[in-house]
Amino acid sequence: MLGVILVEDNPKLRAALVSGLAATGELEIIFESDTGEAALEYCLAHSPEQTQTALLMDVQLGGELNGIQAAAAIRREFPRFPVVFYSIQDDDAYYRDFRNAGILSHYAYVRKSNYLLPQMIVPLLKEAVAGRSFIDPEIESRVQEVRLKDSHDPMTLL
Repeated sequence: MLGVILVEDNPKLRAALVSGLAATGELEIIFESDTGEAALEYCLAHSPEQTQTALLMDVQLGGELNGIQAAAAIRREFPRFPVVFYSIQDDDAYYRDFRNAGILSHYAYVRKSNYLLPQMIVPLLKEAVAGRSFIDPEIESRVQEVRLKDSHDPMTLL
Protein backbone atom coordinates (compact mmCIF):
# COMPACT_ATOMS: atom_id res chain seq x y z
CA MET A 1 0.00 0.00 0.00
CA LEU A 2 1.25 3.46 -0.88
CA GLY A 3 2.00 5.75 2.07
CA VAL A 4 1.30 9.46 1.77
CA ILE A 5 2.73 12.40 3.66
CA LEU A 6 0.05 15.09 3.38
CA VAL A 7 0.94 18.76 3.83
CA GLU A 8 -2.05 21.11 3.61
CA ASP A 9 -2.59 24.21 5.72
CA ASN A 10 -6.38 24.38 5.28
CA PRO A 11 -7.73 22.14 8.08
CA LYS A 12 -11.06 21.43 6.35
CA LEU A 13 -9.41 20.49 3.07
CA ARG A 14 -6.78 18.42 4.90
CA ALA A 15 -9.53 16.49 6.74
CA ALA A 16 -11.40 15.94 3.47
CA LEU A 17 -8.24 14.71 1.75
CA VAL A 18 -7.39 12.36 4.62
CA SER A 19 -10.82 10.74 4.59
CA GLY A 20 -11.21 10.79 0.79
CA LEU A 21 -7.79 9.38 0.00
CA ALA A 22 -8.06 6.70 2.70
CA ALA A 23 -11.50 5.75 1.35
CA THR A 24 -9.95 4.80 -2.00
CA GLY A 25 -8.32 1.83 -0.24
CA GLU A 26 -5.17 2.33 -2.31
CA LEU A 27 -3.12 4.36 0.11
CA GLU A 28 -2.59 5.28 3.71
CA ILE A 29 -1.89 8.71 5.19
CA ILE A 30 1.21 8.13 7.32
CA PHE A 31 1.78 11.76 8.35
CA GLU A 32 -0.14 14.99 8.00
CA SER A 33 0.94 18.54 8.66
CA ASP A 34 0.14 22.16 7.92
CA THR A 35 3.74 23.36 7.45
CA GLY A 36 6.64 22.51 5.22
CA GLU A 37 8.99 22.59 8.20
CA ALA A 38 7.06 19.78 9.92
CA ALA A 39 7.15 17.68 6.74
CA LEU A 40 10.89 18.25 6.41
CA GLU A 41 11.48 17.23 10.04
CA TYR A 42 9.36 14.10 9.58
CA CYS A 43 11.20 13.09 6.41
CA LEU A 44 14.62 13.62 7.96
CA ALA A 45 13.62 11.47 10.95
CA HIS A 46 11.96 8.65 8.98
CA SER A 47 13.84 8.34 5.64
CA PRO A 48 10.66 7.95 3.56
CA GLU A 49 12.57 7.26 0.36
CA GLN A 50 13.16 3.72 1.61
CA THR A 51 9.44 2.91 1.47
CA GLN A 52 6.58 3.23 -1.00
CA THR A 53 5.80 6.76 0.15
CA ALA A 54 4.94 9.98 -1.66
CA LEU A 55 4.48 13.57 -0.60
CA LEU A 56 1.22 15.39 -1.40
CA MET A 57 1.91 19.05 -0.74
CA ASP A 58 0.07 22.32 -1.08
CA VAL A 59 2.20 25.16 -2.41
CA GLN A 60 1.05 27.96 -0.12
CA LEU A 61 1.65 26.96 3.49
CA GLY A 62 1.91 28.57 6.88
CA GLY A 63 5.42 28.80 8.27
CA GLU A 64 8.68 29.97 6.79
CA LEU A 65 8.84 27.56 3.85
CA ASN A 66 6.28 27.35 1.08
CA GLY A 67 5.55 23.90 -0.31
CA ILE A 68 8.04 24.11 -3.16
CA GLN A 69 10.84 25.27 -0.87
CA ALA A 70 10.06 22.51 1.63
CA ALA A 71 9.95 19.87 -1.11
CA ALA A 72 13.26 21.13 -2.52
CA ALA A 73 14.83 20.80 0.95
CA ILE A 74 13.45 17.27 1.27
CA ARG A 75 14.67 16.38 -2.22
CA ARG A 76 18.19 17.56 -1.35
CA GLU A 77 18.27 14.75 1.20
CA PHE A 78 16.16 12.24 -0.77
CA PRO A 79 16.67 13.08 -4.47
CA ARG A 80 14.11 10.65 -5.88
CA PHE A 81 11.44 11.12 -3.24
CA PRO A 82 8.13 11.51 -5.15
CA VAL A 83 6.17 14.70 -4.62
CA VAL A 84 2.83 15.89 -5.94
CA PHE A 85 2.23 19.62 -5.66
CA TYR A 86 -1.46 20.35 -5.31
CA SER A 87 -2.25 24.04 -5.43
CA ILE A 88 -4.71 26.72 -6.41
CA GLN A 89 -2.12 29.50 -6.23
CA ASP A 90 -1.22 31.45 -9.35
CA ASP A 91 1.65 33.58 -8.11
CA ASP A 92 4.79 34.22 -10.16
CA ALA A 93 6.96 33.63 -7.07
CA TYR A 94 5.79 30.01 -6.80
CA TYR A 95 6.56 29.35 -10.45
CA ARG A 96 10.03 30.86 -9.98
CA ASP A 97 10.58 28.69 -6.90
CA PHE A 98 9.47 25.63 -8.88
CA ARG A 99 11.74 26.44 -11.81
CA ASN A 100 14.70 27.13 -9.50
CA ALA A 101 14.12 24.06 -7.31
CA GLY A 102 15.42 21.77 -10.03
CA ILE A 103 12.77 19.11 -9.42
CA LEU A 104 13.01 17.24 -12.70
CA SER A 105 11.62 13.79 -11.97
CA HIS A 106 9.28 11.86 -9.68
CA TYR A 107 6.81 14.71 -9.37
CA ALA A 108 3.49 16.14 -10.44
CA TYR A 109 2.29 19.72 -10.19
CA VAL A 110 -1.44 20.21 -10.65
CA ARG A 111 -4.18 22.71 -9.90
CA LYS A 112 -6.62 21.75 -7.17
CA SER A 113 -9.50 22.90 -9.35
CA ASN A 114 -8.53 20.37 -12.04
CA TYR A 115 -8.04 17.47 -9.60
CA LEU A 116 -10.84 17.83 -7.08
CA LEU A 117 -11.55 14.18 -6.31
CA PRO A 118 -9.27 11.82 -4.40
CA GLN A 119 -9.68 9.28 -7.21
CA MET A 120 -7.97 11.80 -9.48
CA ILE A 121 -5.04 12.33 -7.10
CA VAL A 122 -4.20 8.66 -6.50
CA PRO A 123 -2.93 8.05 -10.08
CA LEU A 124 -0.69 11.13 -9.81
CA LEU A 125 0.85 9.78 -6.61
CA LYS A 126 1.38 6.36 -8.20
CA GLU A 127 2.97 7.88 -11.31
CA ALA A 128 5.35 9.96 -9.17
CA VAL A 129 6.35 6.86 -7.17
CA ALA A 130 6.98 5.02 -10.45
CA GLY A 131 9.41 7.79 -11.45
CA ARG A 132 7.25 9.57 -13.97
CA SER A 133 6.43 13.26 -13.89
CA PHE A 134 3.41 15.29 -14.85
CA ILE A 135 2.75 19.00 -14.90
CA ASP A 136 -0.69 20.40 -15.48
CA PRO A 137 -0.63 22.16 -18.90
CA GLU A 138 -1.97 25.37 -17.33
CA ILE A 139 0.87 25.38 -14.82
CA GLU A 140 3.50 24.54 -17.45
CA SER A 141 2.24 27.47 -19.50
CA ARG A 142 2.55 29.80 -16.48
CA VAL A 143 6.04 28.52 -15.60
CA GLN A 144 7.17 29.29 -19.16
CA GLU A 145 5.41 32.67 -19.12
CA VAL A 146 7.21 33.66 -15.92
CA ARG A 147 10.54 32.38 -17.29
CA LEU A 148 10.10 34.49 -20.41
CA LYS A 149 9.02 37.53 -18.41
CA ASP A 150 12.06 37.14 -16.14
CA SER A 151 14.43 36.82 -19.08
CA HIS A 152 13.25 40.21 -20.35
CA ASP A 153 13.33 41.91 -16.96
CA PRO A 154 15.43 45.11 -17.27
CA MET A 155 16.90 44.58 -13.78
CA THR A 156 18.10 41.12 -14.80
CA LEU A 157 19.81 42.54 -17.85
CA LEU A 158 21.82 44.91 -15.68
